[in-house]
Amino acid sequence: MSTSQGPDPGTVVITGTSRGIGHQLALRFLGMGYRVVGISRSETSIQDSNFRAIRTDLSDLEQVDALSKALSEENIVGLINNAGAHGPIGPFEEIPLKDWVQTFYSNLFGAAGLAQICIPNLKSNNGFMIFLSGGGSAFPRSNFSAYGVSKTGVVRLAETLAKELYPKVLVYCVAPGPNRTQLLEEAIRGGEPVPPGDVVDFAYVERLCSFLAQNRDPRYSGKFIHVLDNYEDWTDHQLAPDAHTLRRIDARTIERVKTG
Repeated sequence: MSTSQGPDPGTVVITGTSRGIGHQLALRFLGMGYRVVGISRSETSIQDSNFRAIRTDLSDLEQVDALSKALSEENIVGLINNAGAHGPIGPFEEIPLKDWVQTFYSNLFGAAGLAQICIPNLKSNNGFMIFLSGGGSAFPRSNFSAYGVSKTGVVRLAETLAKELYPKVLVYCVAPGPNRTQLLEEAIRGGEPVPPGDVVDFAYVERLCSFLAQNRDPRYSGKFIHVLDNYEDWTDHQLAPDAHTLRRIDARTIERVKTG
């Protein structure tokens, strides 16, 4: 049960709460006193009076549209788009294109549709929006093209919304690193080498998302932040407009980052 006291700070909508990172984030935000609406395809074990579960397949845009009515009574102050799927794993030339495209519905289009639904509330509440990226969005990974390319789209969507919604809504993209989730197990089975020492504890993504939910420095909005970054101590250089973003590295970009 939630232990925080005082006024209800509002509702945080979190996707993929049936297990893994989404499940842990739901517990963290409940502990912070928020009401949480968890959206996932399967049931969750969370039992809390401030938690409401909605079963929805985010790859089905008709089901996403239905969330508009389901969320209409919620006072939404935050959205965390966490849910994602690898999609087909293997050489791009061998993958059926329809399966490749379907991954975009799971990882990008469903998240975009939910963001549209939540934006009016978030603007009214000066809220926050967090997208989780995935492996392959910051650098290419062989055999994971559907996941990497769709998640790269998520990063750019976060950066775009950060500009469009500024200053009413602060928008971020979080790189969670390899966590002990079903996705990690699938990646390893798919041939991805993941040394045990590289696996990141859930506490890191919880800490970063908690920090961003409470952040009031607008310079963080639009940033692509890894959970192991020293983000709490970032200086003007790390918070420069082109730093920690999805950009082509060229002389002009480097100079802007260096000068702040």
